[in-house]
Amino acid sequence: MSFQYAQDAPEGFTNAIKNVAIVGAGGQLGRNIAEVRQSGLTSVAMMNGFWYEYSLVSGAETFGFDLDGRAVTMYDDGGNKAVNVSTWAHCARAVAALLSLKIVPEDEQDSSTTLSAFFNKTMLVSSFSVSQRDILSSVQRVTGTTDADWSIRYQPSGERHKEGVAELEQGIGQGFFKMLYARIFYPSGDADFDQGDNQKLGLPVEDLDESTRSALGLKK
Repeated sequence: MSFQYAQDAPEGFTNAIKNVAIVGAGGQLGRNIAEVRQSGLTSVAMMNGFWYEYSLVSGAETFGFDLDGRAVTMYDDGGNKAVNVSTWAHCARAVAALLSLKIVPEDEQDSSTTLSAFFNKTMLVSSFSVSQRDILSSVQRVTGTTDADWSIRYQPSGERHKEGVAELEQGIGQGFFKMLYARIFYPSGDADFDQGDNQKLGLPVEDLDESTRSALGLKK
């Protein structure tokens, strides 16, 4: 089972995102999956969007938040582009639920979800589809702050992506995160995916503010 952090899936994306270096499925991960399948083995890939806790607290290069400085960089039209994200607990529950399924249907009348339904496919799960504005509002509810307490700036996602690429070429490691996250937030929605497998696996609906509170606890 390959774990596809962020948005690197062998199927389901537009050509625009597939052809982006590092993000696209033509990279090493895609080749590894293809090699496994060509050898006659079975694989199941999991795509879950960005890790929510990690992305919120890791710095301004990911979701755009400088939590200590109460500053945020919003992409494009005010940070309203929603993307798929997952908590660590959601990822764990998804894997556990998948592996608890019976392997094949009992008979031709059995329409229940089975492990074989995911063979050589990508399991699409996520906790939330949220925008930067959604995340900021959640942080504000948890911390008791408002926009007046935050420094909010705006930057085109394309411009920020180019900045990240340039920084990475200069050997600045944080440029990788800036490049990766900015590309996923493009308003064209190239990396959006349906999280329909949540229901198939019986995954619970999570609370955004509780997830935000848990993430902020990592900063203490």
